[in-house]
Formats: sequence, structure tokens, C-alpha cells
Amino acid sequence: MRIIVLLALCTFSLAYPQKTVELSDYSFEVEQLTDNTFVSFTKKHLENSQFVMIGEQHGIKEVGEFTNALYNIAQPFGYKTLCIETDAVAAKTIQKVAGSKDPITAAIAIHKEFPFAIPFYNNKDDYTLFTNVIQRKGSIWGIDQTFMVQFRMNFDHLIRTTSNDKLKAKLAVLQKDADAAYSQAIGNKNFNDTYIFKYDETTHQELLQIATDPKEQEILKQLWKTKEIYAYNNLTKEYYKNNNVRGQLMKRNFINYYNQALRKETLPKVIFKLGANHAAKGLTRTNIYDVSNLIHELAIVNDKKSLHYLVMGISGTVATGNPFAPNPVVPFDNIKHFPEELQKIVPTINQKYYVLNLQPLRVYGYGDRFSDAFKKVLFAYDFVVLVKDAEAFKSF
Repeated sequence: MRIIVLLALCTFSLAYPQKTVELSDYSFEVEQLTDNTFVSFTKKHLENSQFVMIGEQHGIKEVGEFTNALYNIAQPFGYKTLCIETDAVAAKTIQKVAGSKDPITAAIAIHKEFPFAIPFYNNKDDYTLFTNVIQRKGSIWGIDQTFMVQFRMNFDHLIRTTSNDKLKAKLAVLQKDADAAYSQAIGNKNFNDTYIFKYDETTHQELLQIATDPKEQEILKQLWKTKEIYAYNNLTKEYYKNNNVRGQLMKRNFINYYNQALRKETLPKVIFKLGANHAAKGLTRTNIYDVSNLIHELAIVNDKKSLHYLVMGISGTVATGNPFAPNPVVPFDNIKHFPEELQKIVPTINQKYYVLNLQPLRVYGYGDRFSDAFKKVLFAYDFVVLVKDAEAFKSF
């Protein structure tokens, strides 16, 4: 009898007409991020939060502007730290540059000395954000792997900062090898020719034995880890391992920063600006539980919440980030990649920013009201921000 009743209830549920869900009931548009509609909406959701994750489409300036606006709104809630998609050395370099008298000139100088070493942030637009963070007495964390073209910059950092003469001498030799490999890579238009794949275990172990400072050893360990990660992608084509090991590294790097921050404050609050996959809760499209999932769970453990934004251009221009591309800036159109529900809403968008609150829509996320593609977005993020007529950021 119990089974029959259950089946009857299920049949009734399926037969009962489902309410049409209008996205317009859960969204709004603004031309400026200083608009009171956006500010008040954001403040409301920042209450009782600990982390904000902004998952970006790389290469458009509006993501930096959005992050900067949110950082400003979040100040009364105790947010000071910005976490970005670099390693710790690059983040420290960015923080120093952003705190200088002329950040743009200093950043251009770094880029000229070590081209492409800091790929996502070699532009004027993001330095508006970085400068604002430092002026507001904030700090910048870098939790990602070392970029494959970054060995030269990290060697230089160690040479300039170490008091270990033996380590300095060894690194000076390696720096020449890295410079030669970089010149070869540029000549061949192939980043696989950079020093990362010439850095061998014998050299690595020798450096670890020479280095006595734990911070210097950690920089070296990060170099070896990034060699492993890039090998999975570039050499052996083991893409799951590439993403999974990278995700694990980002988690460990974040926890190291977080534990240090706990020595000074009881509840460190952090705003993240990372690629869209890294900001998604649950299983990402790369089939891993990325750093964002750790952040989400950590907030819950602390009786707080995390907020997860997906910020994408609808169409416009984007910086490719590929120095060997014929054109550094190209047009794009993301509409065909959007779930059908967002494709339908795009023609009605009239202002610069369209903001969709996904959280109340989750009660409708079971059944056939939404496409499978939309459901993946629905449970991975809390908000979708679509940018009309997006512009490529201004690269150095």
C-alpha cells in the first residue's frame, strides 16, 4: 500500500502543471556599478559572508571594474584581501608595484624585463583595482601555480632577496640558461621551449640543499610543482591530472595564507578574482572540486557564507593573452555558449550590466523547467553578471 501511495504522489506531481519561471523576476540591469540598485543589492548579500568569488572571463576590462566596485562596497564588511590567479612571488610583485608612486610605469617596467611572466594582469585596467586595494590598506594573495614563463622572474627575485651567497651564485648560472631558453621560445613562437621543461630534478634537489630559508625553499618547491602540472597538459596530455593537481595546489596555497592571517584576525575575509571554473561550487566542468568548493565549505564551517559570481561578456572584444596571435585583441560572441534561458534574455538587455540572482531559482532546479546547461550554472554560482559590449583590457 505504501508503495502504491508513493507512486500515486509521484504521478500527481509530474502531472501537475508547472509554474513558468521568468528570469526577469530575479534580475535587474544597471548602467553603472555605482547605481544604488546594485550597491544596495550587493550590501544585502554581503551580510554574514566571509568570501566572495568572482569567476571571470579573462581578457575583458569590465571584470576588473566589477571587482573594484565590489571591493569598495565590501569595505564596511571587513574585506581587505584580494586573492588572484598568480603565484605568491607574482602577487608580492604586484602588491609592491601597486603601492609605488607610479604603479603603471613600474608595472610596464616589470613587463618589459620579464614579458608574459604575469599573464592575466599585464594591463592598466587591473592595476586600477590593485592600486585601490593597496590604498585602502589591503593585501594581495596569489594562490595559483607559477606561470611557465615566470622562472626568470622568480630566479631574479631569489637572487635579489637572498642572503645565501651559494644559492645566489647557482641561481645566477640558471638565470642565464633561463634567459637563453626564453629567447629561443620567442624565436620559435613556442612557450614549450622556455626553461620550465629544462629544469630537471638534479638541479632542483641541488637548489633545495643549498637553500636554508623555508620561504626560499617554498618558492623552489612551487617551481617543481608547476613543472609537473604543465607536463600533464603540454607533454603527456593528461588533462584531468593537470586540472586536479593544479586545484589541489591552489587549495594548499590558500590555506597557507589563511592560516597566517588567522594569527592576526579571527575571521579573515577574502575577495577572489579567478577564472570562471575556479569560482564554481561543486564538480566543475573540468571534473574536479576546485578551490572554490573548499572556500564554500570553509565559510559554512565558520557559520558564514560564500558568494560566487560568474562575470561574462555577452559580446565585444577580448585580449587573447597569446603573444604569438596575429591580433592581440579579437571580437567575441558568447551568446551561442549560453544556456538557452540566458540566450532568450539577451535581446531584452539594454544597460551595461545584467545581474541575475540564481539563489531563489534553485527551488525550481529540479524537473524540466530549466535546461541541463542552465542547471549547471544554477548550482555552481549564486549570481550571473552579463556585460554588454565588453571591451578588451589595455595590455602593456
